[in-house]
Amino acid sequence: MVKLPSNVQKNAATEYLLSQGLTLISQGKVRNTFRIDDETLLVVATDRISIFDFVLPTLIQGKGEILTALTHFWLTEVIKGLASHLVSSRKNNGLNAIHDFAEKYPGIKPYLGRCLVIEDLTGALDPFELIFRHHLGGSVFKKYQETGMAGGHKLEPHLPQWSKLPIPIFTPSTKAEVGHDVNVDAKYYYQEMQEQKGIHPKDWIDKLINAYMLAYQYALKKRILILDTKFEGSGELNVLADEILTPDSSRFVDIADWEDAMSAGKNPRFMDKEVIRQWGAKVVTPMGTGIKTLNPENEEHLNFVENLDVPETYINQVISTYHLIFKKLTGKALITYQQENMGM
Repeated sequence: MVKLPSNVQKNAATEYLLSQGLTLISQGKVRNTFRIDDETLLVVATDRISIFDFVLPTLIQGKGEILTALTHFWLTEVIKGLASHLVSSRKNNGLNAIHDFAEKYPGIKPYLGRCLVIEDLTGALDPFELIFRHHLGGSVFKKYQETGMAGGHKLEPHLPQWSKLPIPIFTPSTKAEVGHDVNVDAKYYYQEMQEQKGIHPKDWIDKLINAYMLAYQYALKKRILILDTKFEGSGELNVLADEILTPDSSRFVDIADWEDAMSAGKNPRFMDKEVIRQWGAKVVTPMGTGIKTLNPENEEHLNFVENLDVPETYINQVISTYHLIFKKLTGKALITYQQENMGM
């Protein structure tokens, strides 16, 4: 389990569920996962925030509810052709009753907005992050500058960062419980899936590209670009998992800002936790400048991060940004969406 700063370890929803006898089986950077029974899990999205593989000693109020509601939105309103690990989507042919199972615990009601009941897919998930890009940037851009390749795809030369590609490309990476994921090419992904799972999930990847394009075209109408996104799931079962198209798994930008940035040759302003990431990149640490110089497996480095004071101005800016992207995409404020679309 991920080690958390002491002031974000305790969570009211987590404490309540533990008191009801549920077992905490996973504590990630943002989500806590409990076992309900042999087939079913309960995931609680917290308000924790992480940068450079460290969980910071602060919370982004409402973040967990926004991640949960956005996942619900995409799966119910835009991407309807793919099954997900959400229990209601698999068994009840719809997500509006998604919280029915969680409501069996009377004290969970105040936290329903951050809870998802899911099928346990342990062992069936692809051992990769499934990343799709309609714009060239992020962690593959340096490799592209050196080789003209991104994720095994040969691209046009001299493309500027964040330029739009003719079609989305698949650029997978490994999954790392601690530390950094490693970018690999699509060929390596297929080889490993054949070796580990005995399958060649080309149809699965095509379905995910189609899902990304559905979301991309939808967001475009809202004047938002989804530069890239990360999916998780099972090519063996053709099932999506984890969060879908949230500010934690995707890069959202305003179209006008992207156009201005491309003209000026600079990065656009990402609608996520970017301001805190930029702050973290300038923090002076025992190992140099920037939190990324630290090792999340080093106890002294963990203690250093735990004692940082994240500026409140940046925290409030991220809170506002998460609410803004939610309203732009869904057309509703969070509480309205929860009441009208999630039956809360």
